[in-house]
Amino acid sequence: MTRELERPSRAMAHWALRVAGGALALALAVLLAARFGAAPFSSATMLQALTSRGSAHDAAFVLWELRMPRVLLALMIGAQLAASGLVLQAVLRNPLAEPGVVGVSSGATLGVMVLLLIASFAGSTDSSRLDAYDPTWMPLVASIGGVGAALGVYVLAWRNGTTPLRLMLMGVALSAALYAVAMTILAGWGSSRIEVLLTWMSGNLYARGWRDVVLLAPWTAATIALLPPILRVSQVLALGDDAAASVGLAVERWRLAAIAYAAAAAACAVAIAGPIAFVGLVAPHLARLAVGGPLARQAPCALLCGALIAVLADLAGRVLIAPAEIPVGAVTAFIGAPLFLYLLSRSPR
Repeated sequence: MTRELERPSRAMAHWALRVAGGALALALAVLLAARFGAAPFSSATMLQALTSRGSAHDAAFVLWELRMPRVLLALMIGAQLAASGLVLQAVLRNPLAEPGVVGVSSGATLGVMVLLLIASFAGSTDSSRLDAYDPTWMPLVASIGGVGAALGVYVLAWRNGTTPLRLMLMGVALSAALYAVAMTILAGWGSSRIEVLLTWMSGNLYARGWRDVVLLAPWTAATIALLPPILRVSQVLALGDDAAASVGLAVERWRLAAIAYAAAAAACAVAIAGPIAFVGLVAPHLARLAVGGPLARQAPCALLCGALIAVLADLAGRVLIAPAEIPVGAVTAFIGAPLFLYLLSRSPR
């Protein structure tokens, strides 16, 4: 009896230790990202800059106005993509599921491109600069595009109900179609804007500031607040449609709700930074490998892993070829592909 009681406590202690280790690694990554860049600080200079926000000191300006917004955005974007991937992999019962598979990235990208195109034709801003656009509407438009694409996948996959396989296949097809439309718009946009938009589409945090942090923060808070109830439903859906229906769950209704949640979570991140590959795919696998168990136990670790990947990728992009930068999306793709292959090689299935 005593041994049976000890097992859950040991498992909980093991889980808490892994999560604490992830939080510590993330805190260290944040410190490194704040300190290093095109102009790295000494430890003393960084400590002085941390307490000197608003001063004219060069280090304080670089830290608070250039680096800290990017670090906070990377944290939020990584967490949102991880939450989206975790839910989709459970609901679709497929370890390869991630936001791009159900059309979220393509739909959000198309939505943002249409918004920028309309703003360009309106002539209210300097259309040769992406940061000249007022980004206030970008998260909402990207969410509409991403959620709309996901709902389109759901409708097209409906045949007296849906199945995870049909949703995946239809998502791949619709993503390709939306991407083709986006490329058509891009081709006719004008040479002065193509370079800027291609940079955004590669996934980039360059020139992002506190305004973007303020825009994304409420969406991130909503994503995290809604994650526990969505995970409870996703855990049941992961058992299979028949098992979920046997316990009284409205399978189609809740599958649609979970997909819409995952789409909105990923689309907001895409709106700010552009599509960032592999974070939503790899982070849930890392969490599963680190702690295992039900989704509620995996979620904190998955969010930490997603944020850690995004912060480290942004840091690597800033320092590898400084003073030039590599887009964070390119870095995540470069490190995400071999990491995912490694995780697959470790999987017994």
